[in-house]
Amino acid sequence: MQLEMFEILSPQPYEGGIECNNCGVVQPIDNFQQMLAGEIKRKCRTCARNQSGLIKHLKSLHPYPDENYCCPICNRNIKEISRTGQKMLQSWVLDHCHETETFRAWLCFNCNTGLGAFKDNLDRVTKAKIYLEDHMYKQKENYYDMGLYSSNDDDRTNNK
Repeated sequence: MQLEMFEILSPQPYEGGIECNNCGVVQPIDNFQQMLAGEIKRKCRTCARNQSGLIKHLKSLHPYPDENYCCPICNRNIKEISRTGQKMLQSWVLDHCHETETFRAWLCFNCNTGLGAFKDNLDRVTKAKIYLEDHMYKQKENYYDMGLYSSNDDDRTNNK
């Protein structure tokens, strides 16, 4: 069931090159960033440069949020998202639509990564929500059956 929610993409190396996940063009391996650990990024340098330019342009049009700003998804402020001291979590990330190349909002790193993992696909996000709700409902049913919930404590009929 879980695997059905996600499209499994594994770029296939081609003789003399790799297909870019972004533009779909098969290119020489030298056109891709190679990480120290040996991993080859699957977005070609041209697409990476284009995205970097777009982000820079969008940042010039949409100023960085002030200290009172909260992530529109998780509703946490900068103090809450940076409490662990992890560098990537100490700033806002510019979120944009990859299809229209338009600004959406400033998000926390975790929420932006979550949207990216779902490839901005509403059907996938909806299925993930249903999956989590189903699990929560099953857990409540188990607790109810074990006597940990009483009919007065649980509004199970309003949950589904």
